[in-house]
Amino acid sequence: MNIEEICKEIYRFQEKRISDLGAELTPELVFIHLSEEVGEIARQLVNRKLAIRKYEEENLKMEITQAILDLFVLSEIFNVDLPKAITIKMEEMARKGQILE
Repeated sequence: MNIEEICKEIYRFQEKRISDLGAELTPELVFIHLSEEVGEIARQLVNRKLAIRKYEEENLKMEITQAILDLFVLSEIFNVDLPKAITIKMEEMARKGQILE
Protein backbone atom coordinates (compact mmCIF):
# COMPACT_ATOMS: atom_id res chain seq x y z
CA MET A 1 0.00 0.00 0.00
CA ASN A 2 1.42 3.40 -0.90
CA ILE A 3 1.19 6.56 1.17
CA GLU A 4 -1.74 7.95 -0.81
CA GLU A 5 -3.75 4.78 -0.27
CA ILE A 6 -2.93 4.78 3.44
CA CYS A 7 -4.09 8.40 3.74
CA LYS A 8 -7.39 7.68 2.02
CA GLU A 9 -8.01 4.48 3.97
CA ILE A 10 -7.31 5.99 7.40
CA TYR A 11 -9.41 9.04 6.50
CA ARG A 12 -12.39 6.86 5.52
CA PHE A 13 -11.97 4.77 8.68
CA GLN A 14 -11.80 7.82 10.96
CA GLU A 15 -14.65 9.58 9.18
CA LYS A 16 -16.93 6.56 9.69
CA ARG A 17 -15.78 6.06 13.27
CA ILE A 18 -16.43 9.69 14.20
CA SER A 19 -19.74 9.72 12.29
CA ASP A 20 -20.86 6.60 14.19
CA LEU A 21 -20.22 8.58 17.39
CA GLY A 22 -22.50 11.34 16.11
CA ALA A 23 -19.75 13.84 15.41
CA GLU A 24 -18.04 15.34 12.37
CA LEU A 25 -14.41 14.74 11.41
CA THR A 26 -13.01 18.26 11.46
CA PRO A 27 -9.43 19.55 11.30
CA GLU A 28 -9.83 20.83 14.85
CA LEU A 29 -10.93 17.43 16.16
CA VAL A 30 -8.06 15.67 14.39
CA PHE A 31 -5.58 18.24 15.71
CA ILE A 32 -6.81 17.83 19.28
CA HIS A 33 -6.32 14.07 18.98
CA LEU A 34 -2.90 14.58 17.39
CA SER A 35 -1.92 16.84 20.30
CA GLU A 36 -2.95 14.13 22.76
CA GLU A 37 -0.83 11.58 20.90
CA VAL A 38 2.19 13.89 20.86
CA GLY A 39 1.73 14.24 24.62
CA GLU A 40 1.76 10.45 24.95
CA ILE A 41 4.98 10.33 22.91
CA ALA A 42 6.50 12.95 25.20
CA ARG A 43 5.43 10.97 28.28
CA GLN A 44 7.16 7.83 27.01
CA LEU A 45 10.32 9.77 26.14
CA VAL A 46 10.39 11.31 29.62
CA ASN A 47 9.81 7.87 31.16
CA ARG A 48 12.67 6.49 29.07
CA LYS A 49 15.09 9.20 30.17
CA LEU A 50 14.04 9.91 33.75
CA ALA A 51 12.34 6.66 34.75
CA ILE A 52 9.50 8.53 36.50
CA ARG A 53 7.07 5.89 35.27
CA LYS A 54 7.57 2.65 33.39
CA TYR A 55 8.94 3.16 29.89
CA GLU A 56 7.14 1.03 27.31
CA GLU A 57 8.86 0.93 23.94
CA GLU A 58 5.92 -0.76 22.21
CA ASN A 59 3.59 1.95 23.52
CA LEU A 60 5.98 4.62 22.21
CA LYS A 61 5.93 2.97 18.78
CA MET A 62 2.13 2.82 18.73
CA GLU A 63 1.80 6.46 19.83
CA ILE A 64 4.19 7.55 17.06
CA THR A 65 2.17 5.50 14.57
CA GLN A 66 -1.11 7.04 15.75
CA ALA A 67 0.33 10.54 15.44
CA ILE A 68 1.43 9.78 11.87
CA LEU A 69 -2.02 8.45 11.03
CA ASP A 70 -3.61 11.61 12.45
CA LEU A 71 -1.31 13.67 10.22
CA PHE A 72 -2.38 11.54 7.26
CA VAL A 73 -6.01 12.38 8.05
CA LEU A 74 -5.16 16.09 8.16
CA SER A 75 -3.36 15.75 4.83
CA GLU A 76 -6.53 14.26 3.32
CA ILE A 77 -8.73 17.00 4.78
CA PHE A 78 -6.48 19.67 3.24
CA ASN A 79 -5.80 17.77 -0.02
CA VAL A 80 -2.05 17.58 0.48
CA ASP A 81 -0.25 15.56 -2.19
CA LEU A 82 2.12 13.97 0.32
CA PRO A 83 4.63 12.38 -2.07
CA LYS A 84 5.02 15.68 -3.91
CA ALA A 85 5.04 17.79 -0.73
CA ILE A 86 7.61 15.52 0.95
CA THR A 87 9.88 15.69 -2.08
CA ILE A 88 9.63 19.48 -2.21
CA LYS A 89 10.26 19.80 1.53
CA MET A 90 13.27 17.48 1.47
CA GLU A 91 14.77 19.36 -1.48
CA GLU A 92 14.23 22.63 0.39
CA MET A 93 15.86 21.23 3.53
CA ALA A 94 18.81 19.91 1.50
CA ARG A 95 19.34 23.34 -0.07
CA LYS A 96 19.39 24.87 3.41
CA GLY A 97 21.77 22.20 4.68
CA GLN A 98 19.21 20.82 7.11
CA ILE A 99 19.49 17.20 5.97
CA LEU A 100 22.42 15.11 7.15
CA GLU A 101 23.94 13.00 4.43
